[in-house]
Amino acid sequence: MACYGSHRRIVEKSLGRKLKKGEVVHHRDHNPKNNEIRNLEVLTEKEHNILHFRGLNALYKFRKNKNE
Repeated sequence: MACYGSHRRIVEKSLGRKLKKGEVVHHRDHNPKNNEIRNLEVLTEKEHNILHFRGLNALYKFRKNKNE
């Protein structure tokens, strides 16, 4: 059984650094027990909220506008 925060430690090990303030780890398949690295993605808190409350297309649009 995975403990709370193990997904954060897995990502930190993969990145070779601690997560920065405001970074969160998102489970792409929305299954908190699936901590395979390919299922984990680092997002900002804002990106994570957009993804969960407005959907994937809204996240892509936010990222595109942020980079212009």
